[in-house]
Amino acid sequence: MSNFNLRSYFTFLSRNKIYTAVNVFGLAVSLTFVIIIGLYTWQETSINRQHSKAKRIYNIGLMSDDSIGTANCHHIVQRYLRDRYPEIEKTCGFTTENMKLKDRDNFVNINVMETDSTFFDMFDFPLLYGNRATCLMQKGNIVLTESLALRMFGTANAVGRDITTADNTHFRVSGVVADFDNTIIDKDIDAIVDFSFCKNLANKDEYFYQFANYLMCSVFIQVHENCDFMAKRNEVKTYLHETVKDWHPTITRLDKLYFSGLNAYSGLHLGNLMLVKILFAVGLVTLLFSIINYINLTVAQSGYRAREMATRRLFGCSKSRVAVNLFIESLVMCAISLLIAVMLVHIAAPYAGRLLDTKLNLSLLIHPYCIGLTAVVVIAVSIIAGILPATILSRVKPIEVVRGTFRTQTKMIFSRIFITIQNIITITMLACTFIMVCQMLHLTKAPLGFNTKNIIALKLNYTTDNDLTNEFINRLRTLPPVKAVAPSNGTPADGGNDPSVQFEGDKDISRFNFITGTPEMMKIYGIKMKNDFNLKGDSIIYMNDQALKYLHMKPNSTHMSERFDSFVLTYFAKSARYGGVINDFHVRDICNNTKGIILLTCRNIKQPLNISILVEGDPMEAYARIKEIYKEVFHEEVDESTPPFVDKQIEKRFEQEIRTSKIVSLFAFIAIIISLLGLVAMSTYFIQQRAREIAVRKVFGSTGNQIRVRLIRTFMLYVGIAFVIAVPIVVHFMSKWIEQYSYRIVWWPWIVAAGVIVMLISLAAVAVQSWMASNENPVKNIRQE
Repeated sequence: MSNFNLRSYFTFLSRNKIYTAVNVFGLAVSLTFVIIIGLYTWQETSINRQHSKAKRIYNIGLMSDDSIGTANCHHIVQRYLRDRYPEIEKTCGFTTENMKLKDRDNFVNINVMETDSTFFDMFDFPLLYGNRATCLMQKGNIVLTESLALRMFGTANAVGRDITTADNTHFRVSGVVADFDNTIIDKDIDAIVDFSFCKNLANKDEYFYQFANYLMCSVFIQVHENCDFMAKRNEVKTYLHETVKDWHPTITRLDKLYFSGLNAYSGLHLGNLMLVKILFAVGLVTLLFSIINYINLTVAQSGYRAREMATRRLFGCSKSRVAVNLFIESLVMCAISLLIAVMLVHIAAPYAGRLLDTKLNLSLLIHPYCIGLTAVVVIAVSIIAGILPATILSRVKPIEVVRGTFRTQTKMIFSRIFITIQNIITITMLACTFIMVCQMLHLTKAPLGFNTKNIIALKLNYTTDNDLTNEFINRLRTLPPVKAVAPSNGTPADGGNDPSVQFEGDKDISRFNFITGTPEMMKIYGIKMKNDFNLKGDSIIYMNDQALKYLHMKPNSTHMSERFDSFVLTYFAKSARYGGVINDFHVRDICNNTKGIILLTCRNIKQPLNISILVEGDPMEAYARIKEIYKEVFHEEVDESTPPFVDKQIEKRFEQEIRTSKIVSLFAFIAIIISLLGLVAMSTYFIQQRAREIAVRKVFGSTGNQIRVRLIRTFMLYVGIAFVIAVPIVVHFMSKWIEQYSYRIVWWPWIVAAGVIVMLISLAAVAVQSWMASNENPVKNIRQE
């Protein structure tokens, strides 16, 4: 016999507002995160699936003996492979650079991909307008992204239009490609041109032996059908290791590239599998908290609902039917929460997209697979959440309800277990959050050996007019908030040029950072001298101890070494003189080992690529004035692809880690809120169940303080047990995580801090109810009993 009544269930929910609010809020928030994580995971795992030849395309990367592999190598590698292996059907390489386009009286800086004509033949990126087979065949062709076409011409169909660069190079638009969202191509790419337009000589094939930028090109090969190129991996490694000295090749199939764990540069965008796993784990934890709250509160309410279930049994309802009714109640609760969650997803999607650095495609929510999967998840959650309450309440015997023994049995067992589990997870997540956030602050605020505060470092490109640059510098010096200006090629924050060389007789490679700037640059960045010769004049070179060691020189050397003359002077003017030793500093960030730093100071820097500006007062107001002058002089906007402030550039080096710590922090906060709400509700029902015991104790002389201590002590015991279990869990995971950083915090105290905070939260959750219960008139409860 079925006697389930939806109206009766809603009446129950309306009479138990705390129960309803905690469960609906918890499940809705949890399902919101589950949906967002599901969308993100779907998008991430779908990348490269659109390429029909993905299983025939391989990426060729490089790695050195002391570094993680990269998915990049030199463009010329594809020629070597093509000539040696007939299995290769075609190859394609690409790199990225900035390009300045004319836009009426102004200029527009864009990120352009320089690639081979086989790009659209090998990859199936959607070409909205144009011919895939011919759009890159002629060197004067350019393919725009949809957003750039709309920006430049006001229409997506810009095929046939002409575009001119700042140096009067003319292009004809031959195609329009969809924006590179959620692909292996960097989303900042605005246009595609032929590889011959590459300006960096170190990336060009014809200059390979004179200059070699090994890691700034992405190379792909496509093999014939039924050819497993991975079988030739060892042979290719041997061959390329002989050709590209000091590097070992990596070979990765396209459909496995995105989550390969390789580093990627120059227009190639790879995913973070660890982030996906973390999101999946914390999403499940948040959902688990909500399920625990539902089970906990429903079981706690079972003592009050037992009379209802016993009545149903008396009217002919079987045990199985009672269980089914409770499952339906659970499903209704989840369905209501799902509707709220879908609305929350639409509200939270923009913020989640910024946090995850991607664009969430909400249209996937109406995809048949997504609808089906959502239905399966909701039903599964309903079953998991409802199985224990259904088991308990379906076994109700009317005689147990009459005697009151049923409530005594249920009030002592399940809630304690679940509260302890919640506390274990909360302490673990909170401790991990504290450790990760503090470690990121430790890295981004670490002393690097040079100043980072109130310094703006603007990037210029190769085509910037030198006269305009000088005008810009002169106008900057007239601004009241500007204390100093220094043009340069490279800065301590970006490392400048970083050549490597293996000198004859050395076993290891010598790695350098070459930076050229005016003397003001040293003052702006606060670079200190260890040994200063106080030379006057122009073109003075300063080196750190590591550079001296590489070059076989001493701090007080008066003559340059042979290595200096043969290597360093190929980059700097022959008239450069050695002026002394500078203190070591960490280029880019604290995790970079100190290399051989060579800093050349000149009074006049021709075609500088960087301008460092030291400001005082409000830095944002100063930057706004600098942007205005930049626009007036250069007729273009400042290139903000790299943060303008040096301290923010340092933070950007740890962008991925900071994003992960923010995500974990957010989920930890939500988990704590859900846990707190559940704890408040549980403590309320728990104390209500012990109302008669409290009343009897008061009648026999117990004071209010004694009763409060007994009630609070119970919940503190759960926290203590949880802390003992959580400590080894945190130690296991975080000790491994923090080992990857050579510069790290003392992290174990944050485990104690997490335990104390959870204890205080538990104390706050039960203190009010304990105070009210201990002060209540005992006569009231004894009379009710």
